[in-house]
Amino acid sequence: MQNVSSLGAPGHTSNVVVYLGYHKTASKWIWQHLFVERYSSAQVNLYEQSVDDIFRRFGSTGGPLILRQRIESGSLGAELPALAEVIDEKFPEARIVIGIRSQKSMLASHYGQYVANGGRLGFTPYLLKTVESKWHYYDFLAPLLKIFGDRVLVYLFEDLRDDSCALLCRIRDFVGEPPNGLLDDEISRIAKLPPLNPQRNDLTIDMMLLLNRLRMRHEKNAIIPELRRPGHDHILVEIVEFFGRKYREKFGRSLKYRRYDDQGVLDEVYAEENQKLSALLGRTLSDYGYPAQTTK
Repeated sequence: MQNVSSLGAPGHTSNVVVYLGYHKTASKWIWQHLFVERYSSAQVNLYEQSVDDIFRRFGSTGGPLILRQRIESGSLGAELPALAEVIDEKFPEARIVIGIRSQKSMLASHYGQYVANGGRLGFTPYLLKTVESKWHYYDFLAPLLKIFGDRVLVYLFEDLRDDSCALLCRIRDFVGEPPNGLLDDEISRIAKLPPLNPQRNDLTIDMMLLLNRLRMRHEKNAIIPELRRPGHDHILVEIVEFFGRKYREKFGRSLKYRRYDDQGVLDEVYAEENQKLSALLGRTLSDYGYPAQTTK
């Protein structure tokens, strides 16, 4: 692995910001609307791309260089071994930005995405399988905070939900302004942009689940021919989604009837590590709806 010192540019990595894009934390929304449109930025694989290759591509950026490392599997880095050490070796003076989200609100969003991607498990078996490996934040964040200290910004998805403008200003101030500047008025405009992938309504999710189980929705799994138009989902999913939009327009809320009740599983699995993470971040995560110890 190549150290940045071979570039002969001491301190050059102080302009590097590694953005760890964990899905379902609005990471893609922030990436596209804040970083890509205003900063020198690139999506990279820190395990495969050399420092020379990255800096050769950008040269002198005249401002922060934002490098996005995606966290693909939803395990929050379990599939990225020793990531803190990899970043430290390649970009020893880098800053790091990463967002997390309550496992409770993550559950419904992840399950909907799982079904949309072709999953066939019901909610309870999916939950029991998922908590074995996903959303264990502490073990991933602790090494980053140990190595990089106050050069790590951990934001909560709940911060964005509660006051998106304030969070975006906080990220801008941490990262630094792009060469052309980034005023509060522009931040306010970005904060009003809609989400990129709004959560599907419950009826749509259940229709997808039914079609997945019947092997009618994904070509690679289909035992019954699909009925879909190019660029769209199965025609039955599109019909249900249409009625869901009409429902939202009429009543001002999404069509929801699922409770996504974890029956205390999330508190049992995540409470202890969330408590440790609260101490590490200096924030009481249970105040934001994160699983916590229950009092009997």
